[in-house]
Amino acid sequence: MIRSFLAVFVFAACSTTWGQNSPQEASVYIPVEPCRIIDTRNSAMGVMLANTSRDFFVQSSDNVLGNQGGADCPNPRAASGEQPVALAAYIVAVPAESSTGNGILSAYPSDLPPPARGAGATVNFNAGQIIGNTTIATLCNANETDCPDGGTLGILARDTDEHVVVDVQGYFFPRAGVPGYQLVSNGFAAANSSVAVGQVECPSDKKVLGGGATALDPNWFLDSSLPLNNGEGWQVRYRSNGQNFSVRGQTWAICASVD
Repeated sequence: MIRSFLAVFVFAACSTTWGQNSPQEASVYIPVEPCRIIDTRNSAMGVMLANTSRDFFVQSSDNVLGNQGGADCPNPRAASGEQPVALAAYIVAVPAESSTGNGILSAYPSDLPPPARGAGATVNFNAGQIIGNTTIATLCNANETDCPDGGTLGILARDTDEHVVVDVQGYFFPRAGVPGYQLVSNGFAAANSSVAVGQVECPSDKKVLGGGATALDPNWFLDSSLPLNNGEGWQVRYRSNGQNFSVRGQTWAICASVD
């Protein structure tokens, strides 16, 4: 039987480079009951305007999270005072009334500049489309003194006005923990195609807890993300915007030890 989903486990980094959205190596991953930290539809801040970025809090008081449309998301390491360095989350793009076309949402550490065009896309969407992607986003380390006052997670809305919803699934912390869990990833690519499929398998002694993918190309949209039928890995399917393009990306999975 897979150990409790609420257990603490080590993030074992693979050799693949993840760029701005890379969790730090040798981190502890702690899954939590999914909780919403951002929903600009219910936020005093309002819609994210095209080609602007905004910083959000990941850990804070109910009042602060409520101001960005979220609610209390308990810190599993609150007793030690540690703050997460990354989070696994489902990030959703929701068209605004003022939305006029296709767009991109990009999540990044708030102490870094927003990613350049063509890199760092977290969610790509067509005009009027509600779509999300499960991803791992690195945060500004709140234990440091150089994080912006507005929060540790930066989000960029590119090309059109858009609302953003973020549901946290787990946190990464910068210390060793109980062994038995790891994150694995695998690259995928498609040339002159309208469909790209990628998958990653867990080691033989582990089962998959969750997964996701990143395709850093604005012409591609996440079509499906689900576990393999045998429960031993994760598969994603991307589709283009109707034409044939080439794409490269990464599929990742969180794997748990089997007793």
